[in-house]
Amino acid sequence: MARDADKTREKLLLAATAEFAAHGEAGARIDRISERAGVNKRMIYAYFGNKEQLFAAVKEHSLGRLLEAVPITPDDLPGYAGRLFDYLMDHPERHRLALWRTLEPSPPTEAEERSTAEKLRVLSAAREHDEALSPVALLVFIMAIVQAWPSTYGALARPTFADAAAQRATVVEAVRRLTTP
Repeated sequence: MARDADKTREKLLLAATAEFAAHGEAGARIDRISERAGVNKRMIYAYFGNKEQLFAAVKEHSLGRLLEAVPITPDDLPGYAGRLFDYLMDHPERHRLALWRTLEPSPPTEAEERSTAEKLRVLSAAREHDEALSPVALLVFIMAIVQAWPSTYGALARPTFADAAAQRATVVEAVRRLTTP
């Protein structure tokens, strides 16, 4: 029985991720999530409570996958930027969720707070010799550089491999210049 519950929960999270990425929290509809998941909408309320709690669960789930796939290390910030670029290109829904978070701000989840604190700790360690940029400013700049490229691609235009490779190289080089004394 637990297996079915886990499968149902995962189906709902995946359907909700697609819905929130496409429409944001305000525009997302429980009926569409239910239909996409092939699950009775009452199960959404049973597992997650309400739409806001479902959105929080989607953010936690999405962030968990991102952190697992793209760890940050103090000795290779340009490499981190490149890996993050790759992840966002391969998972455009994650990038869209981040953009919606900017447009529809809500309180950060515990996972978001922990993730930010860990990134700031790593950036502090990486830059302890250079106090010209605070870890917060550096994190904002790195994220802006990485996220600027994927956001330029709409549903109609997907970059060629050569374009994406050149853009990735530019991201890595920009972060290298930003973080090299």
